[in-house]
Amino acid sequence: MGESRRGAEAEVINGKPIRVLHVDDEEDQLRFTKLFLEELDEEVTVDSISDPEEAIRLQDRNSYDLVVSDYRMDSMTGIELFRRVRERSDVPFILYTGRGGEEVAESALEAGVDGYVKKEAEPSHYQVLSRRIRQIVERRRAGKPVAEHTRAPLLDASRL
Repeated sequence: MGESRRGAEAEVINGKPIRVLHVDDEEDQLRFTKLFLEELDEEVTVDSISDPEEAIRLQDRNSYDLVVSDYRMDSMTGIELFRRVRERSDVPFILYTGRGGEEVAESALEAGVDGYVKKEAEPSHYQVLSRRIRQIVERRRAGKPVAEHTRAPLLDASRL
């Protein structure tokens, strides 16, 4: 990725950092996702939290550009978290999960989430997630509909 491309991307989003709230009850996932996302895109900062209830409180207090959530957590599903967050905010939301298949993706998109990315064993899926985050935030900041553009393909890194 060249400097000119990164510079152009930063201009599109007005030079503001992209603030992401990542929710997952697996500590390793939180750590690796933060590490890779912040490494892949220097504009991204990730706050990681394992408790969905605390994530709702954090979203209420902070101005995140996007929420990324696992699907299957001990206290609630990612779709339930999406609905709770959406009651309070219209922040874009990506369901990011290794469990479930097309049926989980379809349920998520029917519920109204803005994106779905499947976790994979290969680290290349972090690139897919990073691109999806930037794509959604850029569209949002440009005043364009997020869902119209991002719901079309279900992103599965194994298909790349």
